[in-house]
Amino acid sequence: MDSKTLLMAQEIFRLSHHHIQQFPFCLMSVNITRIAIQALREECLSRECNRQQKVVPVVNSFYAATFLHLAHVWKTQQKTIADSGFVLKDLEVLAKKSPRRLLKTLEIYLAKVSKGQTSLLGAQKCGGAPAPHSKDLTFTGVCDLPPHSSEGTWVV
Repeated sequence: MDSKTLLMAQEIFRLSHHHIQQFPFCLMSVNITRIAIQALREECLSRECNRQQKVVPVVNSFYAATFLHLAHVWKTQQKTIADSGFVLKDLEVLAKKSPRRLLKTLEIYLAKVSKGQTSLLGAQKCGGAPAPHSKDLTFTGVCDLPPHSSEGTWVV
């Protein structure tokens, strides 16, 4: 969404590649988009949209807050792909019931990250600058992939 949420997005992406707790990042993103759109349609975000006099920024922040909560639950409760349906169902209920709470959690998280006081998912730091990442992420567009990426794996 912006530079404030970039670190969060990178850490969630890394969690999605965890050797045990991995999850399909894009599919989770689609599900969170669905939750955000439903919350907007069901007027769960109306109070916040009216308060800020904006819709798109509220929905964007709500999406980020919902993904942050998903990642926090996933990591702290040691969820795996087998739990994904239950996690998404609980997330949807929470998102519609307490959107302001999710947004406030995102706000607090981003404030702590900007001060170097926390990392994603509640891993507290003693202070100072965030630790450098062991490796940078590079993204490849679908059109940049070879037609057959490896033996037995097909790009669809």
